[in-house]
Amino acid sequence: MTRFGEKLDGLMRTVELVLKDDLDELAVAVAENRGRGAVAVGSGGSAIAAHFFARCRETLTGDRTEVVTPTELALANRSLSGEDVWLFSAGADNADSIAAVLAAQARNPETINIVTRNETGTASLSIADGQQSRLLVLPVAESKDGFLATHSLVSTVIALTLAADRVSEDPLGDELRSQLVSGLKETIQGQFRTATAEHFAQLEPDDLLLLIADPQVRPVAELIETSAWEAAICAVQQTDIRNFAHGRHTWLHHRAQKTFLLALTGHDTGPLWDMAAPNLPGSVRVERLEFGDGGRLRNAIGIVEGLAIVEAMGKAVGIDPGKPGVGEFGRDLYDSDGLLVLANKLTPSILQKRAAVLARDDLAASKESLCQIQEERNSDLAKAVIGGVVLDYDGTLVSEDERFGLPRTSLVDEMVRLDELGVQLAIATGRGGSAGSALRKALPVALHRRLIVGYYNGAYIKPLEIDIDQSGPGVDAALAETSAWLEQQPHLFSGPYAGRFSKVQISIKLDNLIEQAAFTSALKDCPPIASGAVRFAVSGHSIDFFGSDTSKRNVVLQLRKSLSDRKEVLCVGDSGALTGNDNELLSCGIGFSVGTVCGRHDGCWSLFGSELSGPEALLKLLQALQRHGEGNVRVDVDSLYLDKNAK
Repeated sequence: MTRFGEKLDGLMRTVELVLKDDLDELAVAVAENRGRGAVAVGSGGSAIAAHFFARCRETLTGDRTEVVTPTELALANRSLSGEDVWLFSAGADNADSIAAVLAAQARNPETINIVTRNETGTASLSIADGQQSRLLVLPVAESKDGFLATHSLVSTVIALTLAADRVSEDPLGDELRSQLVSGLKETIQGQFRTATAEHFAQLEPDDLLLLIADPQVRPVAELIETSAWEAAICAVQQTDIRNFAHGRHTWLHHRAQKTFLLALTGHDTGPLWDMAAPNLPGSVRVERLEFGDGGRLRNAIGIVEGLAIVEAMGKAVGIDPGKPGVGEFGRDLYDSDGLLVLANKLTPSILQKRAAVLARDDLAASKESLCQIQEERNSDLAKAVIGGVVLDYDGTLVSEDERFGLPRTSLVDEMVRLDELGVQLAIATGRGGSAGSALRKALPVALHRRLIVGYYNGAYIKPLEIDIDQSGPGVDAALAETSAWLEQQPHLFSGPYAGRFSKVQISIKLDNLIEQAAFTSALKDCPPIASGAVRFAVSGHSIDFFGSDTSKRNVVLQLRKSLSDRKEVLCVGDSGALTGNDNELLSCGIGFSVGTVCGRHDGCWSLFGSELSGPEALLKLLQALQRHGEGNVRVDVDSLYLDKNAK
């Protein structure tokens, strides 16, 4: 008896434990995931469980499930907001499973569910205190699987089968349990294993196992393919019947005698196989297994049948799948913490920047990795002696919901504190006099003469104490021409043109446009824009037009006049994308976005990614500015917890 055979002999003990277990929490998790996307994560044997989970959801609710490895999850480029993450890991204690949890947490999913036999695994403990996490511990008769997943896999598969039945609209209940036990006993303790060993007796170590599988039994196919490779039984290629017909059949033309073909068919694909089988070379060895409707129950039993097939294949080539022999280098590969190191480096700010960089897709961009660039930026930030701070207004000092109110008291307090430390403060805003009016109401009068404000994206710079509604700028001729041109383009606007011309700036609300992309494309025909005399930028709520010499950087230059050359100016805004009205401001010196970023390696970055934005992110940054001599501050970078895993 092989070690793998011994594991199979004892599988019914695990089945019995699961049948007796309270699966309420698992059933609740499956039910709560109904109607939204899910990402199922697993490696090796756990990947089979992930595929089975995907099949459960597909048959139960029709919901989409993406099956990925921990590496794929760590390197993914999308948010998981509104989706659930399901991590399948027998021990939940290897570096990759921990990395998967970190990667999931960085993408803000609705819930993280860990399905494991080990409640004390490091990955399990990492979510123990999370408000949006759930640890689902399943029983096994033997805590150690051996080389291939057996007890842990079967425990997960049986538990998911039962949980899915409990939340279905028409549960089978005891009838399903009876069918399940009967099918498993027949596979494990009946004649199935003996017959299967006879069917695969002709398999040779140098054969290719061509696995043609109905997509509806993908979990079974994944089990056979994974096990054949992991136990070094033989080479294997998995496909479906029609993909096989699109060119892969050439393999049989050249190597039919060294190919063992295993077909996994169901009610839907059986007729396709029946049409294809007579055309195959006569020298190829063929076995076929039928899986009926390919539903949850049939896949669950099929996975155990798959284990019996692996046992049979191992017997044919003289390999014990439970103990195939592992080289020392293999142990070192498995124990590597490289993915965990990478997951720790992929902080929210890098994930946000990475998405923008990939969207831009510039092959000639920096040869440095984003992780390395961020390390250098954070190091420079920690060393910088800051004498001035320039803040954007809308989206930074006030949120979209606060636009018609005043800045928060907590932010006002920080500005007052920095002013008392001698730090020079300035505001760079796309607004006109309304920003100054709000700031004069919020800030102490003593600060009004020291705070400078760059109105209209830096076109008009004055101390806060001056009311520009009473003492405003002169008319920019190029903008006047642009305003007249815009008024003659009614086809671009939803309703009457409602742009506001404030002598040195034109502001058009985004909701005044029929379609933003079409609008910006049409602007190339506007003479002042075509000549470069007028530029435009997008903020969170409007498109602003201004003269070619206008820039929020002008505010920085104005501020620098009162600073020594050795002092830095910290700039913070929220519209850091290429067309955003903070892009220029944040792409020079020490600039950070609390909103969008651009796709250039050396352009606008954020500190906190999309997890923390707007006034909340600004407050955290301002609070980290600590006194460093007279009139200077430095950023206490450690207090920012830029490593997303810091507590």
